[in-house]
Amino acid sequence: MIAGRRPSRRAATTESTETPPSEQEPTTEEPRAAARGRASADASDADAAPKKPARRRRSRAKPAESAAADGDAAPAEPAAEAPSAPAAEEAEKAEEAEAVAAPPQTEPAAEPEPEPATPPRRRAATTGAAGAEADGLLALVEQLASEIAGQRSALVQLGAGVDELSTRLDRAARKPRLGVFVDVPNVLYGLEAGEDPLDMGKLLAMLSEGRELVRATAYAPVSDDPREAVERQKFVAPFVPYAYRIVTKPMKRFADGSVKGNFDVEMAIDLVTMSERLDVVAIVSGDSDFARAVETVQSRGVRVEVVAFAGSTSIEMRALADHYLELDRVTSQLR
Repeated sequence: MIAGRRPSRRAATTESTETPPSEQEPTTEEPRAAARGRASADASDADAAPKKPARRRRSRAKPAESAAADGDAAPAEPAAEAPSAPAAEEAEKAEEAEAVAAPPQTEPAAEPEPEPATPPRRRAATTGAAGAEADGLLALVEQLASEIAGQRSALVQLGAGVDELSTRLDRAARKPRLGVFVDVPNVLYGLEAGEDPLDMGKLLAMLSEGRELVRATAYAPVSDDPREAVERQKFVAPFVPYAYRIVTKPMKRFADGSVKGNFDVEMAIDLVTMSERLDVVAIVSGDSDFARAVETVQSRGVRVEVVAFAGSTSIEMRALADHYLELDRVTSQLR
């Protein structure tokens, strides 16, 4: 049996089977000496070779004579011829090369140690710091919102101021808007008997000088006689050729034979309604029935001018007017 090799199954079975002494083959001294020499050579080579790390030792089998020395065991079969010394050396070198080429065994990586839990006091301190920071941010946001609201209010006020200034500039840049309202009976009855009638076109040009005329309205009563043309009647004819809007209404006849055409209600309503689109209102009448309408128009920031003859102008209308024009002084320019 070769040293360093495990006996084959067949050899082990053969050794374990009892063989009668008569069937055992005699062994000679020469094979025994050769086996001893090979065993000593293998031992010297093993001692001379460097020790390999983590190499498992091989158990050497007992020589055949030790097995034969046992009284009860049967002698083993003759071992196969061992390989020569150079072949054994080559085998040892190949095993050494395989051991060197084998990757070294590495120790498993150590598992990371778990982080120690945050102590309760430290955690509470961290939470308190985060809460304080959140409160600070919330306060900052509220402050910014308050400042934005203040700026928005300031912008609204600034916009209102700009609009008001723009309105004033528009009024200053353009001509004042004028509305003329003529109480025809009050004007014509103010003339003295025999005087020439006034040129109502010249009166309109005088009142609208330097202004933008929006509308001129004449309130004239007319006769209920169908045979008389409206445009030829004495209260209507003076205004027909000019840029007047003529509002007519039949005159009322009383039992004593007198007639009257009253436009106080219609004229007062038009004054108040149109004053929203006017800057100046010229009332050609001195009748005190329009006093309340004049006050209402003035409360809206509209300038009121009263134009009438002195004899037909009430003291109240003189006092309320922003400007009073007495027709007696300009009659020469209106004929």
